Amino acid sequence: MGIGERLKEERESKNMSLDDVQNLTKIQVRYLDAIEQERFNVMPGSFYVRAFIKEYATVLGLNPDELMEEYKSDLPFEKEESVALSRVNSSKKNKPTTSTPKIFSLLPSVIVVLLIIGIVVLVWLFRQGYFAGEEGDPTPADNDDNAAGESVQLPPSQDTAPSEEEEMEDGESADEEQVEEDEPEEPEQETEISLVNYENNESYYNLTTTEENVNLVITTENRNWLEIEDESGERFYYDTLTNEKGPLEIDVSDTEELYFTFGEPQYISIEVNDVRLELSDKIPASQPQKLWITIEKQ
Repeated sequence: MGIGERLKEERESKNMSLDDVQNLTKIQVRYLDAIEQERFNVMPGSFYVRAFIKEYATVLGLNPDELMEEYKSDLPFEKEESVALSRVNSSKKNKPTTSTPKIFSLLPSVIVVLLIIGIVVLVWLFRQGYFAGEEGDPTPADNDDNAAGESVQLPPSQDTAPSEEEEMEDGESADEEQVEEDEPEEPEQETEISLVNYENNESYYNLTTTEENVNLVITTENRNWLEIEDESGERFYYDTLTNEKGPLEIDVSDTEELYFTFGEPQYISIEVNDVRLELSDKIPASQPQKLWITIEKQ
């Protein structure tokens, strides 16, 4: 006997219809029927198969953990599946990348080096008196001198030439600026959350992030019953969250799927890496909600 037939027999023994189970679990009849027929390929993913079966078993009074352990070989838990984006366009756009020629990346460094060389040359010329103007009339030649009155220009003093220390300092400053120019900019890290589907008090979200760490922060303005699990069924939280207990902070960096059950949605606030998860505006106040988040690292 498979797990679907087991659940069906238990439901019929309690004189319950699929509509009765839907009203209690908020799981659509078509998914409940697929579970009983063991047509798991019509489900949104293996994570949801597990979550729906646990809800179904709990309503029928069965122990969900024992049931899952008994039939674990019949369930598609090891297959990686993705949630179909059926009603919402993906918010992530492909951005074309353009490569810059290498000559243009070196151009700022070349300009800086040329500018420093130009400054050094100007300083040297000023010290040589190249730009100094002549004042007054030139001194007349002495007619009484037997020798031709030729003027002799002395070689420039060694003090006017730039010292080795100055040249080394200028070279070091140029090298430092070139290193600063060549350092690549680190890519900006970002996290995006998009609503995939909302129906019958069930919300499905896709989260994409370029960050290594994924931090979940939950706060409430009043009080909310809250249950949080990962794809393997491990519980992160199972209690009533109040304003005094908040904020609730959980590191989910190694998690691929998150499953939430909570009440009083008008009071709760969910953030991932400082990005707020926007609940659907169709959610009625004070109605218990189920929520799934699929996490994809870029």
